Amino acid sequence: MRPISRRALIAGLVLFAAGMAAAAQWDLTVNQAVYTPAHPVALFLEAFGFYPLYLPALLWVCTAAQRAGRTAVRAALWAVCAAGAAGLWAYSAHELAKRGIPSALPCAAVWLVLAALWVWYVRALGHVSPAVRARLSFAFGAATAYLAAQTVVINLLKTVWARTRFDDMLAAGSFADFTPWFRPFGNGGSSFPSGHTAAACGVFALIFLCDALPAWNRRRTAVWAGCWAYVVLMAVSRVVIGRHYPSDTLAAMSVMTLLLFAVRSSRPYRRRLEELPDI
Repeated sequence: MRPISRRALIAGLVLFAAGMAAAAQWDLTVNQAVYTPAHPVALFLEAFGFYPLYLPALLWVCTAAQRAGRTAVRAALWAVCAAGAAGLWAYSAHELAKRGIPSALPCAAVWLVLAALWVWYVRALGHVSPAVRARLSFAFGAATAYLAAQTVVINLLKTVWARTRFDDMLAAGSFADFTPWFRPFGNGGSSFPSGHTAAACGVFALIFLCDALPAWNRRRTAVWAGCWAYVVLMAVSRVVIGRHYPSDTLAAMSVMTLLLFAVRSSRPYRRRLEELPDI
């Protein structure tokens, strides 16, 4: 497992500090300048872009079901997978309906692709060694722990900050409830930090795969770059669509990066990684 370099850590802290300082001055101005409520990419990401945080948990359960010896246990795990998938579908349909978009076709298209990938994954599990299955289970289990940490931390921060969303104030016809990011206990709302941006950071589950699988580890730099490109795209889309301010998205990215560092630096994670069977 490669640790985060000191140079990268310092660069990240500088960029975060600069971004949050700028956001303290221009959060509202930026939103007013870029607001495009019907942007198609932003609408798509709102409905489906949060999946990276939840799909690894479903894959973890799926992998456990394949490894389960007892039929009853396997059936229960598959039922959990089905319930989780149904929950994601329902939430996506809700997000689309909220925007006045018929949900049947986009949901069916996305889930047809995911179903094909799931079939491929299940078939692949039957052809890999037990050591590889153990390593996949480890990576997806770590991603599930990452999901649990995100759920607690992000929702706690939302409760404490209670920041009113840009588009809610726009609909009300007044920005009197606007509060800067550095002021908690706002006027009610859930804007800070961005939950969708935090969920997009679930794509960092690929870093757990890099830790667990040598073939992935050799492509770690490309994986990092792809992960950050996706997260930044989500962050920008949330500002464009008016659901969040730039500071909301920057805060979410920083919190999730720290949580990723915490999971990968934890003693249980390192010990379990060292105990994984060779492949």
